[in-house]
Amino acid sequence: MAQSFRNEICLPEYLYVLEGQPCDLFTQPILKRWRPYDDHVRFEAKGVTFARRLSTVATIDKAPDGAKVKISLVNSDDFETLQEEECTLRVAQAGRDTGLITAQILGDSYTNDGAFFRQVLTNASLVPNLQLVGLRKFTEGQFDEGRGGWRLANYFQIPKGEFCSYHGYMQPQGNYRYWGDRVFWVMAWKVFRKTAPNTFEPKYFCGRYDACLERYDEGTGTLLKPLKGDLQYDSAQKTFLLFDGKKWIPKTESDFQWSFDYGKYLSMWNIHAPEFLFVQLGVNDFRSDYKADFAQWNEQIAEVKEAYLKAVPNGKFILCIPCSTMGTDDNAAGDFNTKLNAAMWRFRKNLIENFSHRESEGFYLLDAGIGVSNEFGYNPENNEAKTLPYAGYKGKERIAVQTGNPHPYANYATMGLPFAAFIQYYR
Repeated sequence: MAQSFRNEICLPEYLYVLEGQPCDLFTQPILKRWRPYDDHVRFEAKGVTFARRLSTVATIDKAPDGAKVKISLVNSDDFETLQEEECTLRVAQAGRDTGLITAQILGDSYTNDGAFFRQVLTNASLVPNLQLVGLRKFTEGQFDEGRGGWRLANYFQIPKGEFCSYHGYMQPQGNYRYWGDRVFWVMAWKVFRKTAPNTFEPKYFCGRYDACLERYDEGTGTLLKPLKGDLQYDSAQKTFLLFDGKKWIPKTESDFQWSFDYGKYLSMWNIHAPEFLFVQLGVNDFRSDYKADFAQWNEQIAEVKEAYLKAVPNGKFILCIPCSTMGTDDNAAGDFNTKLNAAMWRFRKNLIENFSHRESEGFYLLDAGIGVSNEFGYNPENNEAKTLPYAGYKGKERIAVQTGNPHPYANYATMGLPFAAFIQYYR
């Protein structure tokens, strides 16, 4: 028999607010599972001006830096306060310019799609002189490291295969450099030339590598100017190939020791070391596993942090809390979103319990999911057959069926505001 359910709330130590921009704090991301007929979330803060404090959202209009926000979980049977949490607001000045600043976002489809940060971080009136760096170009002079469908574990795998997006983080130790699979670079060239098959995979997984292609032969994917120690994979031969200074020699994966090497990635690709590294991952890792074990994920994210800070000692490593609201149960895909929400709340709690209060160790926690509305953060389905109140209905009313889950496209712009606030706060 299942144990008696008791609701909970969880918050990181700090929330980042951009001055002059409304800051939405939705109650559903904070709650383990919302039961509006039983449990309610209430907000209090001295010196903070709220534009609204509703049952589903509180919006901060103005706040001084360092203000404390108390959030209470109240049961409405006897209006008993079950739990209280407090967080501190870090309020940043929009438009403050200290010269060129560099950042990188490493993530999944949220980053690959890019709308959640492009609308905000490329706005010079909010974040001036920002250079986003990476291998995948999303607009002229701006890059990211997003790969759709990826989990953190994917970034600890050696990219091989035609549609396995290349990343430069997993490298052989010593004086060796891994440059990816030749067949992948052939397809990346085809995407660039617009001669790739008109299917989903080529453009999504092999596109946006424009700035990398000059290093590879268009027909074979071979490095054009290899140096001793350069390593590629050849899917056609099912072997690694090492350049010894004169020729390519077949090798196996076990001939090398591999590790997550952020410094080698930067040097290989001549990337300016980013002063901020944001990691936006977790939705693909855990949304379908309500009883997930987070131990391996936590160990791997610590490896990423250590590799980054070894390469960029004065950098800031920001671990982003992803969405814990996947939308309503009325969705075109038929997912059981209430269970997905609960699974992602467990991951949210894991991040807060294990990485909040650890800034002295190099972990900064950014709540990117608190600004996403469960009901209205997702695009509506336009297929009338799916949204009729009942078959044969002739009226004008429609059911709010969401599409695009688990992507909160409608809420992406507000998701980017904490990123902007963090950069502006520390630049």
